[in-house]
Amino acid sequence: MKAFRILAALMMAVVCVGLSSCSKDDDEKTPEINQANLIGKWQSTWERVHEIQNGKEVTISDEAYTDGFWEFKADGTCLQGGDSQLYKWTLKGNELTIIDELRGFTDIYIVKELTASKLVLVFEDWDNTDDGGEVLDDATTTTYKKIS
Repeated sequence: MKAFRILAALMMAVVCVGLSSCSKDDDEKTPEINQANLIGKWQSTWERVHEIQNGKEVTISDEAYTDGFWEFKADGTCLQGGDSQLYKWTLKGNELTIIDELRGFTDIYIVKELTASKLVLVFEDWDNTDDGGEVLDDATTTTYKKIS
């Protein structure tokens, strides 16, 4: 009987450890954004545009798109498309900031995924409201593949 109690206690301990080590949160962690993966030339493969209408997300387009290009350089500069103008870029967490010093604007992209071969960026377009706040007008999610 004593051996049964010890065996039962050991089995309960194993079950408790097994259950506590597995959680759904482990599967949902966002992979760490590695800045070194961003360096190189990227070509778009897919683009999804969605608007917020009456508080609901409505997809405007969701299709192949291969005309977008970025080249990110290790010195913190980048080129977009066939443009010869250099922009500056910074990556902090999942926010990619593109600075156009010539025209005086800054765009912020949300990095949804960044691996050695795949980049997914979201650009959110916010509108000002009459009361001084902001409301999300639309968002564009673009998927890229690394080409060099």
